[in-house]
Amino acid sequence: MAFLRALQRALPQLSSPVAALLRRAPHALPPPPAPLRFLDPIGRRPFSAAATASQAPPMGASLFSGLMDTRFPKRRPGFANRRKRASLRPKGPYYWVKCSPGEPIPTSQPNKGSVKGRKEKKRIKQRKAFIMAEKNKRRAQYSAAVKRKEAERTDRKMAAVARDRAWAERLIELKQLEEEKKAAIA
Repeated sequence: MAFLRALQRALPQLSSPVAALLRRAPHALPPPPAPLRFLDPIGRRPFSAAATASQAPPMGASLFSGLMDTRFPKRRPGFANRRKRASLRPKGPYYWVKCSPGEPIPTSQPNKGSVKGRKEKKRIKQRKAFIMAEKNKRRAQYSAAVKRKEAERTDRKMAAVARDRAWAERLIELKQLEEEKKAAIA
């Protein structure tokens, strides 16, 4: 009732039968039902809301749109030479082979690829060769270090054996000296 009174004060005085009913009714009337022809039959929402929901992107699409966008795909490095634009390519079957029919094809002008592609392939091969050379160098350094450690270990073992042998010989000499002393005293 307090809500109705506040609403009555806020709105101008109405001279309609609904206003008279509101003034006379002891309790609030239920709101009139919304016309069903303007509602979405599935979701019970206005068609404008349904239209905006259909135009909205799916959940989380804004987060991963950069990852899934394929309009401008990244150009991955590869060995296959890139296609030339058809508008820049002259007509004719002997475009890449710069020689007349019947003559041998020179090695400097191959049938497939351009100078740019050859340079790119050469750069890739040089990079791979450099990586393999560094790998072989590290492997050689590691094997040399392992051999050096093994040699040091065998040297230590041989020195320990020599020390044990020398100590055994010294013990024998000391025993002989003690026996000689005992024989001299007795």
